[in-house]
Amino acid sequence: MPAALELLAGPWRAPLRLMVRHRVAAYVATFVLVLATNRALVLSGTVSYSVWGWIWYAPLLLADGRLKLARRVARQRVIAAMEARHADAVASAD
Repeated sequence: MPAALELLAGPWRAPLRLMVRHRVAAYVATFVLVLATNRALVLSGTVSYSVWGWIWYAPLLLADGRLKLARRVARQRVIAAMEARHADAVASAD
């Protein structure tokens, strides 16, 4: 996880880091926004049934995708470092 967070460093990725730290709260807040948006659209008479509120999940799903990518890259870096260390140890032992 620390290697993945290193890849998420920088001021432009602050919302993503905040979501990672408070993931459950982000999903709960988004669900509340979904219900409130759908309810407001129905009560205002704009639509009789609304699913537009579910669009609030798009940023969270994109952020999850970026986090998975960062984890994958971090995992590859750790494996490459371990392989290099192992190769150095084997070379020095010979």
